[in-house]
Amino acid sequence: MHTYPDSIEDKLGFTLVRRRLGQLVKGPLGEERLEGMRPARSRDWLDSELQRVHEAQEALRYDRGIPLQHVHDVRGTLRKARPEDAYVSAEALHAVRQILVTGQRLSRYFADRRHDYPSLQRSTRRIDPLTDLEAHLGAIIDDDGSIRDDASDALQRIRRQIRERQSALRTTLNRELRKAVGKGYATEDQPTLRAGRMVIPIRAEAKRKVDGFIHDTSATGQTVYIEPAACLQLNNEVSELKADERNEIERILRAATSRVRKHIASIETNLEVLGQFDLLQAKARMANEIEAHVPNLNDEGHVKLEDARNAALVLHRLHSDSPESDEPIVPLSLELGRDFTTLVITGPNAGGKTVAMKTVGLCSLMTAYGLPIPAAPHSTVPLWSKIIVDIGDEQSIEDDLSTFSSHVANLRHMMRQATPNTLVLIDEAGTGTDPEAGGALAQALLERLTKTGVRTMATTHHGALKAYAYEADGVENGSMVFDQETLAPTYQYQQGVPGSSYAFEIAERMGLDTGLLDRARTLAGEQMSALEDLVKTFETRTQKLEKQVREAEEAKRRAQSERERMQQKRTSIEKEREEYRQQALEEAERIVNEANARVERTIREIKEAEAERQATKEARERLEAYKKEVHARNEDEQEASANEAAGQPSKPSPQSGDDGAPAASNGTPQQEPIQEGDQVVVDDGSTKVEVLELEGTEALVGSGPMHMRVPLHRLTRVGGARSASDKTSSYSSGPMTALEASHRIDLRGERVEEALLEVQHFVDDAVAAGLNQVEVLHGKGTGALREAIHDQLRERSDVAHFDIAPIEEGGAGVTHVTLAS
Repeated sequence: MHTYPDSIEDKLGFTLVRRRLGQLVKGPLGEERLEGMRPARSRDWLDSELQRVHEAQEALRYDRGIPLQHVHDVRGTLRKARPEDAYVSAEALHAVRQILVTGQRLSRYFADRRHDYPSLQRSTRRIDPLTDLEAHLGAIIDDDGSIRDDASDALQRIRRQIRERQSALRTTLNRELRKAVGKGYATEDQPTLRAGRMVIPIRAEAKRKVDGFIHDTSATGQTVYIEPAACLQLNNEVSELKADERNEIERILRAATSRVRKHIASIETNLEVLGQFDLLQAKARMANEIEAHVPNLNDEGHVKLEDARNAALVLHRLHSDSPESDEPIVPLSLELGRDFTTLVITGPNAGGKTVAMKTVGLCSLMTAYGLPIPAAPHSTVPLWSKIIVDIGDEQSIEDDLSTFSSHVANLRHMMRQATPNTLVLIDEAGTGTDPEAGGALAQALLERLTKTGVRTMATTHHGALKAYAYEADGVENGSMVFDQETLAPTYQYQQGVPGSSYAFEIAERMGLDTGLLDRARTLAGEQMSALEDLVKTFETRTQKLEKQVREAEEAKRRAQSERERMQQKRTSIEKEREEYRQQALEEAERIVNEANARVERTIREIKEAEAERQATKEARERLEAYKKEVHARNEDEQEASANEAAGQPSKPSPQSGDDGAPAASNGTPQQEPIQEGDQVVVDDGSTKVEVLELEGTEALVGSGPMHMRVPLHRLTRVGGARSASDKTSSYSSGPMTALEASHRIDLRGERVEEALLEVQHFVDDAVAAGLNQVEVLHGKGTGALREAIHDQLRERSDVAHFDIAPIEEGGAGVTHVTLAS
């Protein structure tokens, strides 16, 4: 893509974008890629680059980012390593290894995520992992860049010998130093190193009293550094071993450098890829920072920006401490190149015309550089073949170039270079010379550019250009909205409407003399005043229409929101209905299971009692009656659940009226309210209790010593009121036979108070039937039900003792009860 002039990046604000990218790259490889970054020349490359940046944005948002720990520039090391007899330092080889490790990590990272980031994974295919070379360098060089002791067997042996000799040397030096201190030849001090030899500090006046070699003297001349004769041989041995160490290290480095030399081309390719990824991560970081998205590309020269913000302005606000940095940026929505090719933007000074035009130019330039733009994701930007701008003042004393001359030079370039796929931006068209001549020249230029099909944006104050944009085909007016009440800019763009300069109004608000303004209006002429009034009226009506449209859209949004809310409510009701249905099915299954349990119990009772045929018949009749009761109850509960889920009232039972009170059925008399002495069940249970006392809406019910208060609506009468003579009797109307009394009761899942009533009744029946032992099945659970039952059994005089059942018979979930004779 061709751009003009050379200062276009500065004029459109891309300089700030490039500067921020420079702050985000991690090393010189990325910096070099950034310095060489130019606009795309190929649509294929641009599509690929924008996809790579988008995937990098995703990796930064939702993953661990791009693993680029080390991006050193080791090309200097590779140049030094090229000659056959050359070798490089351990530190340089360590940097080469870090590059290899970074390349390996990058390849593994995107190979593991190739389905999430396919474009980035393809880019890493150029990386040669050079696993063997990296492993070799890691085996000889430590993480701090030094040669490892075990880099070779010879080096390991040499360094071990050096440590041994140095240890012996320190021992000898310390011994000689203590002798010298004892004789007053030295002060308390430590051995030190001079000229590569270990020495001890001796006072100058005693230097001839210590047998050894003087290697150095202190700056004051009061101390000499002597190598004791006893240490001479050890020092020589250490020096020789150090020389051997250097030679072995050189041999190791030469061998390692030779290995690197064979792979220089691959390492250089790896460096190129790492530099590319460094710039990619910088682009992605900045894009996320300014909330940018990849635009849709097209080849039709169609620009459609929605909620776009100027990236330079966003970056300035983000990294500025000025008070204006907290002010929100008004987004821009603008279209160019589909229904018209030329857009003339008018309006007052400082109203945002130039910023709007620069935003279009900057978004176009950023897209060409492979950068997401701070606009809505569905915004559309073409890849222009050229971008030419005439913005700002290019006057130059050195080049004898006036303001007008600089504009003419830019216009000449436009006329020569512009094509239909060119974006031309002209700020303040027709300025710098006589207004009438400048306006005419600007209109002629716009006519030529429109005829050629060039996509053009121009800002102006010339009224003639507003009229031209209104009348000409392929040209459209646009303006920046101005608050006519406060005379303050809103920075909002509106398409299809010319804008007024509001020059007289703004001048009046700022305190300019009224007489002067009246004279100015007179000089401006009636025609200009009429045109300005017409523009203002048009602008006012447009603002009112836009307000009405916004209100209508808001009403539509609220209606849609209400529809969604009602749909959610409908869905919730259907879900509750299904839950009720499922609960009903589960209750039915529970009832069936209970019925099966009763079958088993009945069969066991028959076998235990060795019942005769008549007893068997009676037991079966009781079981059949219970099954019919269960079936009827199940149907009622399912119907009630379905009605409740559908929001309908439950069907009244045959025994109750609309108000819930007892009602007549098939002409029979209504059932009387519950009275004291009635036998009832709680919540349709199976345990009968007696109504001992009525108090308001509650009743005191009990069985034997167990009493409890229950709301009346939870009670169902199972027989008529008993006579006064019956009220003091127990539940059994007479002694029960062994067949009628069960040996086992199942209380699992019941509440404690109800379970205790059933146990009371159960034990009474067992005693009356003359049973010796019964079982109470209460389950393990938390143990609360078991403990409550045990407490009740302890208080009964007719219970001899009770124990937890053996493991094979239920363990802690069952209690065996032995009754007194």
